[in-house]
Amino acid sequence: MTTLTSIRRWRQWRRVVGSLCAALLVLQTGCYTYLPMQTSVPVTGKRIAVVLNDRGRAMIGDKLGSAMEKADGLLVKTDESSVTLEVYRTTDMKGNEATWTGERVTLPRDGVSGYQERMLSKKKSALFVGAVLVGVTVSVMMVNLNIFGGFSHSDGGSGGSTGDSR
Repeated sequence: MTTLTSIRRWRQWRRVVGSLCAALLVLQTGCYTYLPMQTSVPVTGKRIAVVLNDRGRAMIGDKLGSAMEKADGLLVKTDESSVTLEVYRTTDMKGNEATWTGERVTLPRDGVSGYQERMLSKKKSALFVGAVLVGVTVSVMMVNLNIFGGFSHSDGGSGGSTGDSR
C-alpha cells in the first residue's frame, strides 16, 4: 500500500535524479583537453583544433572570420595543400568562442601553424565523477532524511477526521 508520503518522496527523488542527469550531459564536455601543439597532421576521423597563423587568417577570413585563432572540429580529409574540418567551434584572437554545426571548411596547410589533438582528461574526468557521486549521495540523504519537507509518518494523528467541518 502506497501512502501520500511515499508518492511525494518518489516524485522528489525523480526530480533530483533528472536534474543530476541534465547536469551530467552539460558538464561532460569539460572532461576533455587538447594536447600541446604539434606540427604533423593527426589521423583523419579525430577531433582536433587547428591553430591558424596570420596567413591562414587572411586566407579564410571570409569563411570563419578575420580574427580566428583556432578552429575545432573533426578532421575529415588531408592532402599536400589543405586540411578539411567539420567545424564545431571557433575561437578568435580575444578568446571569444562561436559554436558551429559541423560545416565543412577547407584550410590551406600554409595557413596552419599547428594542430592540437582532443583527448579525454583522466584528471578532469575523475574530479567530475567524484563531484557527481557526492551530489548523488547528498541527494539520497536529503530525500531519506525528509529535508525537502512534506508530510512524515508522525504528522498523521489518529487517522480520523481532517478537522474540516461541514
